[in-house]
Amino acid sequence: MKAVFEHEERSFSMRDKVYAYLQQRPAGATADELLHLMFTSPGSDAELQPYLIRLLLEPDPRFVFDPHLGRWKLREYALLGQPLDDASFVVVDLETTGLTPDVGGIMEIGAARVERGRVVSCFERLVRPSKRPPPFIVHLTGIDWAMLRDQPSIAEVWPEFREFVRDAVLVAHNASFDLGYLNLASRQLTGAPLTDTHVCTLKLARRLVPEVRKRGLDTLAEFFGIRPERRHRALGDALITVEILFHLMQRAKSTGIQRVDQLLALQNEARDGRPFFCPLPRAAVEELPDSPGIYRFYDEADRLLYIGRAKDVRRRVFSYLVNAEHHSNKTLDLIRHVHRVRVERCSSELEAALLEAEEIRRAKPPYNQRFKHLPQVAYLKIGCEPGFPRVSIASRPGRQVHRLIGPLRSRQEAERLLKIWLRMYGLRTCRGRLVPSPEITPCFQGQTGLCTMPCAARIESEAYQERVAALLADLARNGEATRTHLLAERDRFVELERFEAAQRVQQELVFFERLCARFRFLGWLNSDQNFLLLLPEGHGAAIRAYLLLAGELVARAVILQPFEIEPWVLQHAQDPPRQRPRADRVEAGVIIAAWLRDRRARGGVVFRLPHPNTHWPATLGEEWRAACEQLLAAPQLVPSS
Repeated sequence: MKAVFEHEERSFSMRDKVYAYLQQRPAGATADELLHLMFTSPGSDAELQPYLIRLLLEPDPRFVFDPHLGRWKLREYALLGQPLDDASFVVVDLETTGLTPDVGGIMEIGAARVERGRVVSCFERLVRPSKRPPPFIVHLTGIDWAMLRDQPSIAEVWPEFREFVRDAVLVAHNASFDLGYLNLASRQLTGAPLTDTHVCTLKLARRLVPEVRKRGLDTLAEFFGIRPERRHRALGDALITVEILFHLMQRAKSTGIQRVDQLLALQNEARDGRPFFCPLPRAAVEELPDSPGIYRFYDEADRLLYIGRAKDVRRRVFSYLVNAEHHSNKTLDLIRHVHRVRVERCSSELEAALLEAEEIRRAKPPYNQRFKHLPQVAYLKIGCEPGFPRVSIASRPGRQVHRLIGPLRSRQEAERLLKIWLRMYGLRTCRGRLVPSPEITPCFQGQTGLCTMPCAARIESEAYQERVAALLADLARNGEATRTHLLAERDRFVELERFEAAQRVQQELVFFERLCARFRFLGWLNSDQNFLLLLPEGHGAAIRAYLLLAGELVARAVILQPFEIEPWVLQHAQDPPRQRPRADRVEAGVIIAAWLRDRRARGGVVFRLPHPNTHWPATLGEEWRAACEQLLAAPQLVPSS
């Protein structure tokens, strides 16, 4: 008897899994597809496979089999097999007081009923919202409070709108927005959502109109030659959407799509051409915290698949439930295997980034690519080569460096800055040991005037060193010489009436000014890369301390009392731990450098530290303790250094 109950329990579990799968597929699925969903190795017996699926699903009234198509469907989707030309659609648009779904936020409903390819009736009602529309919405729609205050509420309008929809398929542009409001209202008024099945013309446009990058209502209307009448009023936008729907259905028919369920299946396809499906329950995601932390994805067998981090864990994990264009093929494959998520809260984005790096290095999840989790960081390096130092781009600090410039946001940003300085100073970028000789043919960079060609003995070592010294002096004066050079270059192009070139130099000037503002803060960090970073933790209950020496994170800890900070720093600075691989410490240094580069929030403080081998003034400990006391007393009032 126990075995019978266990068998029945497994059958119900499998049926629920199939039900969740078919909810995402109005066109249904074949027996072979369902077997691959339930079993890792379903076998290849062509007769046994349909029999097993029929044995499992036939007793459950939720499922029906379409013998003409050879596909299993949900009973609620069986009517969606009708041809597109015979289907009834209701195209709807809302005007609302905001962007977040709210029952009292609907202020106008517009809808058009389409039957057999033509509009047969329209629905247009103003609705009294629970609050006045903000000025921006009034300006956009032309609907003000005077027009709304005497109108019926959504509860009064709802029965008439529901009767207008009846059994038609709902259509909207960016349907998640409009259906978010309508389903919320329906749940409050009737206890059930209005519909879970709808056509979204935005999603269809992503599949059927690859010619355009943006697929908003205005862009698609212009593309299809539709006159946008009464734009930003509900019925006007609904009628524009009707015309767009007609064009999209014609394109869909040209690809062989003839039925409503096929159109819905196309809409739910991911960018890799496969159906989009995420087994992770939405209810589980709604319970996640909206704070910084790391998240771990697991498959059905509880195997770790992926580790990620986020400032807002709930928002980030929710992004995996959306069929977005930016998902790569690998991400889509990950999404289809995620059954569970586990979260670990962190005190800050920085701590989350460091913990993520450590966990990826330890666990090596299959969907994490090496170094992909690291932030985009780049440096310009002036090397220590004798005679003719080279300038190069690096993704992390190195040891044999005369001067480090950065951190920059990306390699592209570093290349842009390097081109400016090559025009000014002509320093070499070529690798290898340099042996000047007049017989050497200069490279393309030298021939185009971006290098002084020391390889071809066109410049003496002393003169080259003067150029290096000039660049370093320019850095010390916050780019004064570079700024003067770019201004003169821009003005010269204007005098020559080469306005496009002048505009390009002006853009370089704006770019350089932005970098200078960043270098004013980060310059000393790159000169010796020894510093102490203190951040408040737990709303001032403790302090998170990070100690970096030579650009490497050698220690981090939670400090509870101000007197703990000095002995902790001295211990690790004089005898830094070496148990972790150097690559791990450098990786953490890159993460912290990027955080310092990008941080906007107040509440932390950075201290410059002397070289570990030198004498440290006793006043440093007093400064650390004073900063800790301030952070513990009022963490939001301590300015960032």
